[in-house]
Amino acid sequence: MYRLLCLLALLTAAGLMGCASQRGLTPPPDLQAHQQQLQAVASWQIDGKLGIRSPQESGSATLKWQQQPDNYQIYLSGPLGQKRLQIIGAPAAVTLLQSGQPPMHAQSAESLIKKAAGWTLPVSQLSYWVRGLPAPKTPITGLQLSPQGLISELQQANWTIHYSNYRDYYHGETRLALPGKIQAEYRDLRLTLVIRDWQLGIH
Repeated sequence: MYRLLCLLALLTAAGLMGCASQRGLTPPPDLQAHQQQLQAVASWQIDGKLGIRSPQESGSATLKWQQQPDNYQIYLSGPLGQKRLQIIGAPAAVTLLQSGQPPMHAQSAESLIKKAAGWTLPVSQLSYWVRGLPAPKTPITGLQLSPQGLISELQQANWTIHYSNYRDYYHGETRLALPGKIQAEYRDLRLTLVIRDWQLGIH
């Protein structure tokens, strides 16, 4: 369970910084406008449940993710509040904290995944995917839209991401549709994120 919680935390923490142009498929103009509005939200928080399933093992954790422009904090806990983990991240450093264990440090969340969980995964896109955004620097190889013009399926970096349960939230006067459920699949690995609440523009 500890290895799974480490992986869940670090998958969430990976790649929270950086911006560049995209290649591959181009989203339609209405979707591009929606994505530009989302990218303008520099700080946010989500509360929910994150799960992972592979042929070898599976697990889930309660998630709280607080994002600021230049740093972030992620809290995860296993069933009944056991195995609490905290991730503290900045542009050039990521720290994993657990009660009773020495801190683990690395320059990137990908490095910490390898150190803490023994897995090597291309996970720098996840912080974009969670907001319903295609990740920068990575070609879009597949894109399907819902009748409302929002992403229902995205294919990037050999992952397939399914979106559902969109709900409206406000950032100032701007109304934004954000996903309530995300399923990401890569080969025989599946991540499921159920988001109970979004808070936009937190400080």
